Formats: sequence, structure tokens, C-alpha cells
Amino acid sequence: MRSDSDLSTPARIRDAALARFGTDGFAATSVRTIASDAGVSPALILHHFGSKDGLREACDGHVFAFFQRTAGRAGQSQTREHMITDEAMTLLRYLMRQASEDSAWANTMVAQVIEMTKEGLAARTERGDIRPTADPDMRAALLVMLRLGPLLFSGAIERATGADVLTADGLQRMYSTILEILRTGIYTGPHPDVEEDPFELGRYLGSDPGPTDHDSRLTTGGRN
Repeated sequence: MRSDSDLSTPARIRDAALARFGTDGFAATSVRTIASDAGVSPALILHHFGSKDGLREACDGHVFAFFQRTAGRAGQSQTREHMITDEAMTLLRYLMRQASEDSAWANTMVAQVIEMTKEGLAARTERGDIRPTADPDMRAALLVMLRLGPLLFSGAIERATGADVLTADGLQRMYSTILEILRTGIYTGPHPDVEEDPFELGRYLGSDPGPTDHDSRLTTGGRN
């Protein structure tokens, strides 16, 4: 990992902003806080980036370039240390925080990642590495969601599994399970029709099982 001494002042400010925006969110982060993290004055940040919005644009461009490089390495043999670095985790946290705040940029960014993924899948399908599909757009979108979507629910996943997927170890555990699902599937027999699939969302949203014990406690103020 690069040390601060290896970075130019604008890059050091940008990296401080990436970490702080990823932890606290854009709205809750001040230029003064980023300046303190980077060891510079707020005036120097405004000199280099013009405004906090300009600083976020620099962060956005850096994250997008990272995902472009990652997409370009798809299919290459990589060590675990190369794949999951401290820098990569910082950029993932930044992207997930932006997405959780319904950032228009984050939605555009993820859409671009989906497009890059679709192009990569098309090339691998042509080589015979991946099966063809009738809906390449949706397949690419869902595969990206398998990788990024769980990060939006990192708190719930940690509570259920004990794994913090916003750390390198937790992310590796999550990706290993995703690869297991993609490579071997989960069904032991013929795949069910959509209407019969136990994971079909309508089974959870389209029925009314009646009030649970938890619901009863809520409506009675917790009294027995």
C-alpha cells in the first residue's frame, strides 16, 4: 500500500475524502474535517478542487477508473492480496455509501459497471467459458448485484453470519460463497418453475400470515 509520502497533495486530499465520505457520508462531512485528516488547510482543498462538490467529482473519477481497471483484469489469475487491498475496501465503502444515499452518480456508476460486466461476459461467452443467455442485460445486472448488493446490507449480514463484508476477510468469505452458488448451483434435482421456486419474491410479499408475536407486542406497547 502506498504511504502518504508517495502521494501528491491533491491525491492525499482525495484519499482522505474517499475515506471520510465512505464512513460518514457526503452531507455529514465538512471540508474542514477532510483537511484535518489530510494534514492540510481547508483553503488548500478549495485551491485544488474549487469546492466540496469538486472534491467529490475527483473521488468519483478515481473510483470509476479503479472499476475500469478491475474489469480489464477480469479472468486473469490474481492473488487474494492483489484482489482485496486496503485501497479497494476504501473505494467499495465509498461507492456503497453513495448508493445508500441514493446518489445519482452512484446509480450511474453501477450502471456503467453493469455495462462493463456485460461486455466481459459476452467475450467469455464467445470463448465458450460461460453459457449463453436469452437476457444478457439482466444477467449482467444481477451478477453485479450479487457482488455489490450485499454490501448495502453489511450490518444485517454481520448480525446473521458474524462476517463483516466491509473487511477483506468478510468480503472473501462472501465472494467464496457467491462463486460456490454460481459454479455448482443449489438445487439437487430439476430446477422448479418460477411460480414454484421457494425464493420467488411473491411468496414473501403476496401472502398475509397474520400478526406475529412481535407484531402483537408492538401494537400493545410490549405488554403481555
